Amino acid sequence: MNSWSFTFIVGIITISLSVSGQEGHQTSNDNYYNLLHHYPFQEHSSEPVFLGESPMNEATVQVFPDGTIKVYHAPNRYSNEVMSMESKDGGFTWSEAEVIFEDSIIWQYPRRTLIDNKGNIHLLVFQEPDLDVYHTATSDGGKTWKPLQKIANGRIGAIRGLIQTKSGRLIFGYHHHKWDRKPPYGSCYISFVYSDDYGETWEDSESQLVAPVFENYNGNNYGAVEPNLVQLSDDRIWMLCRTQTGWLYQSTSDDNGESWSEAEPSAFHSSNSPADLLKLPDGRIVATWCNTGDTDLKTFGKIYTNREVLHMAISDDDGNSWKGFREVFRIPTRNDQNDMPGGDSGVAYPNTAFTEDGKIILVTGQGEHGGGRAMFRISPEWLYETSQEDDFSNGLEKWSCYSFTKLGLKPGRMLGPELLLDEAAKGGKILHVRKAKSEIMGDGAVWNFPMMRKGELSMRVKAPEGSAGIVIALTDHHRHPNDPDGENTAMFSIDSRKFGDFQWQIVTIKWDLDYKKCDLYINENLHSKVSLINDTDNGISYLRFRSLAGDGTTDLNGIWIDWVKADVSD
Repeated sequence: MNSWSFTFIVGIITISLSVSGQEGHQTSNDNYYNLLHHYPFQEHSSEPVFLGESPMNEATVQVFPDGTIKVYHAPNRYSNEVMSMESKDGGFTWSEAEVIFEDSIIWQYPRRTLIDNKGNIHLLVFQEPDLDVYHTATSDGGKTWKPLQKIANGRIGAIRGLIQTKSGRLIFGYHHHKWDRKPPYGSCYISFVYSDDYGETWEDSESQLVAPVFENYNGNNYGAVEPNLVQLSDDRIWMLCRTQTGWLYQSTSDDNGESWSEAEPSAFHSSNSPADLLKLPDGRIVATWCNTGDTDLKTFGKIYTNREVLHMAISDDDGNSWKGFREVFRIPTRNDQNDMPGGDSGVAYPNTAFTEDGKIILVTGQGEHGGGRAMFRISPEWLYETSQEDDFSNGLEKWSCYSFTKLGLKPGRMLGPELLLDEAAKGGKILHVRKAKSEIMGDGAVWNFPMMRKGELSMRVKAPEGSAGIVIALTDHHRHPNDPDGENTAMFSIDSRKFGDFQWQIVTIKWDLDYKKCDLYINENLHSKVSLINDTDNGISYLRFRSLAGDGTTDLNGIWIDWVKADVSD
């Protein structure tokens, strides 16, 4: 029986886990989860750096011309105050938060800010009870603010898409609740307002963007919601929005936000959660989103949407191609949530800004539980790395290994695979993926690496005699470890029972998506060709292991994993 607890102490999240070992191995008791330990500052390293807990859900971050970073947020979910805290050293230390604006009509926590080309600070907030959006601005650093002015109405959700274009126009994209939550387009459409006089007056776009919804969807059929915007090098405006289709949808405007193309699927897998778009000074675009998939209703029941991991990718060519697809943050409690209260949780709702020393500041998180609210410094160079490896010497920090204990709207979780001590292993530990309980789904383990269309992945594994088999899949997005759609939607899938030997073996998988080919090597000898199951517009960035033991059975043999290594260099 697993036990857990978490506390916030100067940005440290602590989780206690206990698991049982077998077959002569000692159990590794990784009894803490310290974000400062897993994401430390290291000079000359491009790895993400944890800066502390985000002060509230859906916070927004701004970098000022003098290098000051400010995070704007609500003190609590239903406050009528807007708070701000600041850092003058790149995000490593922060001032105490202070109230910078308040008004009796403000409701709920979403706030959105923007610094325009004159240095004015623009602020968008909700009105209670109709969820209209109001605008105000300050030209003196927040000493005085203009009266609140309604700019969009109609039960708007999270406030996200606010930009200023090269012409100086302000554009705000939002979603409007209008219909019932049912097909063909759910309850919402996306539209836009724009201002050419720094927010004094606003005009409405006539465009109404929709996305399809489907019967028996595993969640709420909102439709197209929560858009984010960025201006491309050719002056077009590009929009990404949240949908329930399994993809972020996109649209573009050729006339500075006045009219928009019909929304269509983008290249980004996504659960029912929004994205963030950031334009760097040199023109590159950074996307931050949950590159995750929701479960099928028939397989898992109605489970909360997959917001366990947050991803980041970068484009050098206006979004035509992308690199990275890396997990920038994994919710600390992803592998153990048995006693977590209900309500929202996860690492969604990111917001980013670019510092004067060339780093991306990320503020993200939603919900009061689970440890998903966090702030990071990220080097763009990290998104260009082409290799990664893991030997479990740092525990399961880079893995998702949870197993649902009982399915339902907010199912409990337990750590599935065992992490066992083994002196002969490279990192002194091995991961044991199996099916220990007949009434619970078999183990799964998921690991992310830099995305590429051509690459090589090696692992040292042992499939003991009598194993019911493990499916090993290479795919382009994250799904729950136990989800069979993880291999059904994968590019390549391999059955461990094909290995044919019950000793430790080096298994190597080499793929090239442009040629639709994949070769399986055992101990450096070509074993077989692996067929392409599904193509992808991006590349492969995930390794998955999942037990093939059937319902009502157990498999205590499974597979042992010593280390894994991905090299996606061309």
